[in-house]
Amino acid sequence: MIPVALAALLWGLGGALAGRFMREIPPEVLIPLRFLLSFLLLLPLVLARPPHPDERRRLLGVGLALSGAQAFYYLAIHATTVATGIFLQYLAPSLLTLYALLKGERLPGRALFGVGLALLGAYLLVVGPEGLRGGALGVAYGLLSAVSFAAYAAFAHGLRTPAFVALGVATGVGALLSLPVLGLHGEKVLALGPAQWGAVAYLVTLGTVVPFGLFLLGVRTLPARTATLVAMLEPLSGALFAWPLAGEPLRPEALLGGGMILGGVWLNRR
Repeated sequence: MIPVALAALLWGLGGALAGRFMREIPPEVLIPLRFLLSFLLLLPLVLARPPHPDERRRLLGVGLALSGAQAFYYLAIHATTVATGIFLQYLAPSLLTLYALLKGERLPGRALFGVGLALLGAYLLVVGPEGLRGGALGVAYGLLSAVSFAAYAAFAHGLRTPAFVALGVATGVGALLSLPVLGLHGEKVLALGPAQWGAVAYLVTLGTVVPFGLFLLGVRTLPARTATLVAMLEPLSGALFAWPLAGEPLRPEALLGGGMILGGVWLNRR
């Protein structure tokens, strides 16, 4: 559980530090660059420790799910708001819980209550009194990002391939899929300024390689439903980091929502 919690802290810190720069970079540029540069950074590990042959097809699924989660998330926040995109993506533990129930799994009542508590807490923390914004297309992108994130965690559970090698393969799949898009928008890449390139560098290293590697490390033994629930600590950590770093005040309902997320995670502890 600790690696997933650390990943959530890094995602939250990244949002507090570089969130405004992320919105200045078009998604058709940001998404391919994120995958391509992350893959190039991890390629030496993949070459040094190739993935287990029996898991190559499964790693393809991890890569496709990761590609969908990231692409649909950025499309969602550009079509709606950051708050709406984050909240919709973190419907993933609810989707995995529903899937488990449909399969006939018997989940304890406290676990089900914890998922609902964390979901309500995320709404209070991230969305607040302003409510969800955006049209049907933006909401659809957000829901697709939740489905993709849930699939990413489910495919990655129990992998024997080292976490960062698996992430290298996954980002390679994303890079391959997004290269045609990057080629069509090469002039936008050249137009990025120093601040935007700094944001991209941060997003690739401390926003992608390190936290997603930690998440894969944690989900090897942690059930996917629990891992995505623990990842909901991201908006809580983002709000806490934004207080001293960006001068954003902590709203009372945000504190209540953060406490509810912590309570939901605690109720679903192993």
